[in-house]
Amino acid sequence: MRGQERIFTRNFIYIFFATFAFFAGFVFFFPVLPIFIDELGGTPALIGALIGGSSMVSICLRPFSGRLIDEQGRRRYLTIGALLLTTSSFSYELVTDTVFLWPVRLAAGAGVSLFFTASLAFVGDITPNSKRGQAMGYWGTANNLALALGPLLATALLKASFLHSFEHDLRNWYPGNGSSVAGDDLNFATCFLVAGIIGLVCVFLSRQLTENYIPVKQPKQTAVEMIKGTINRKAMLPGTLNLLMVLNFVSLNIFVPVYAEEIGVANVGLSFYTVFAVFIVVSRLFSGHLLDHFPRAYSIVPAFVVMSGATILIGLVQEPWVLPIGAALVGLGAGFVQPGLQALLLDKVEGERLGSASATFALGLDIGLFGGGFVMGLILELSGFRVMYLAAGMAGLTAAMILSVATIRDAKDLAGSPDVTP
Repeated sequence: MRGQERIFTRNFIYIFFATFAFFAGFVFFFPVLPIFIDELGGTPALIGALIGGSSMVSICLRPFSGRLIDEQGRRRYLTIGALLLTTSSFSYELVTDTVFLWPVRLAAGAGVSLFFTASLAFVGDITPNSKRGQAMGYWGTANNLALALGPLLATALLKASFLHSFEHDLRNWYPGNGSSVAGDDLNFATCFLVAGIIGLVCVFLSRQLTENYIPVKQPKQTAVEMIKGTINRKAMLPGTLNLLMVLNFVSLNIFVPVYAEEIGVANVGLSFYTVFAVFIVVSRLFSGHLLDHFPRAYSIVPAFVVMSGATILIGLVQEPWVLPIGAALVGLGAGFVQPGLQALLLDKVEGERLGSASATFALGLDIGLFGGGFVMGLILELSGFRVMYLAAGMAGLTAAMILSVATIRDAKDLAGSPDVTP
């Protein structure tokens, strides 16, 4: 069912705040996990693999998640995804060795797989065709606000000296002793508890949604047929571009906490994550209008170039002042790229098997996080930050080239289908 010809319905407001809570809980660990893994004795490559490793289970779930969401509806899988992330957040205290981080990260990955696929499909169900760019822009600010507040809160809690007494008492109450790896200087147990509570808020909000979608029973398939059906051909271009965007993001979001310490930045949550999120929110305020009134590529391609240039700048100029400047430029570009790719996806599939198309699109996220996290970590170990950020910037430039070529070949189909053209 297609929603009313307005964006801000009751369902949209609830999915906005549920998405905010979910991703606040997820990105909460961006500044926490690299330090936690380092305290456990992990290398940069292992940091990238473990943080991106959450996507390994997502890749395995893709053949089934999109189909299940199409057959059984969106709401139940939003809740299941939120529950998995919540369980993962509470479980970090049980970890005393890097090997035990794998099941915890895989549970988080399963949660992201289900929640992201279901939420994108849910928003597609309730969004008017003529306002896709705006709706995706508004909805996407939930992720960006989460990216601003989650790491900022995590950084503040992790290093807050006034919480040391509470942290000590919490460790005695909390099952497990994973937080003890850092001694008394870092408040890991407090962070794990707060992230879990944020997850519970997401579970509650997901239960307030009203299903607008009428589930469609799919023909019975074998496991092989189901795996083949994971790839929605109409979603291949947006999915590929999404993968390249994530490769760019991985180098920043995973390794910036370590990079910031190396160049002498005191508060990476404020200097990078918050600046990034503020500028991406500002960018989204007008990106939706442009995306709906001009071919998608007219906004997405320049935005990819800006993001890539900023990423390369961060690697080349290794000074504290460049981090917030780079974060601002990456945020401005991402404010167009993220809703643009999501709107491009909806243009392609026109509501047909939207769960499957969302799964294909999210597959780019999974591969980028898992493979990109490991590869970028390996590049960092072998060649340092400068080469790693150069490689990340090239991923974004490659995406700009692919979309440019695709648009030139078939502008009407591949540049989107807004009602007004220049």
